[in-house]
Amino acid sequence: MARPASMAAVLALTACSTTPVAVPTPYKAAVTKEGYGYSSVQLSDNEYRVLFKATDETPADKVQEYALQRAGQIAMKQGYQYLAIVKTNVDKRPIEARRVITEPSSPATFTQDQQCTMSGCSQVAQPTAAEGQNSVQSTMINDIYYSIVVRMANAKEGLGKNVMAVSDIPPIEKK
Repeated sequence: MARPASMAAVLALTACSTTPVAVPTPYKAAVTKEGYGYSSVQLSDNEYRVLFKATDETPADKVQEYALQRAGQIAMKQGYQYLAIVKTNVDKRPIEARRVITEPSSPATFTQDQQCTMSGCSQVAQPTAAEGQNSVQSTMINDIYYSIVVRMANAKEGLGKNVMAVSDIPPIEKK
């Protein structure tokens, strides 16, 4: 178990810093313009650009799945049954990030406790938890900007060859 003081220091560093953490990005809305997650902009009545910003710790197939999921949610909200991906773009930008490292300290120790029953008392060894050291290291990662332009309609005709039914887009699996 981590020491409370070291955990507090890690939490303080994590909470106060704008430096990203080198971990996979979950499916979520980007809270700020620089934030990680999805955002979108309407380009015309039935066309949107969906962006998913993630760290390169996020698998590429997940980034694509997240952008498509968001496009499907927009189409559904706007009352469209079909969408087609018109254009895709991927951009990578290097950035310094934090990685929290937990290093185990000494192995578990055993203390001697006395255990008593009706037949007498005996000494038993009880393990005590080994404490770990948490540290924050700087590392270089890439921010991934994956964007798709999607066109939406209530009929397949006119959308091109990359048409899919909004109802066929699988939901994001929660872990």
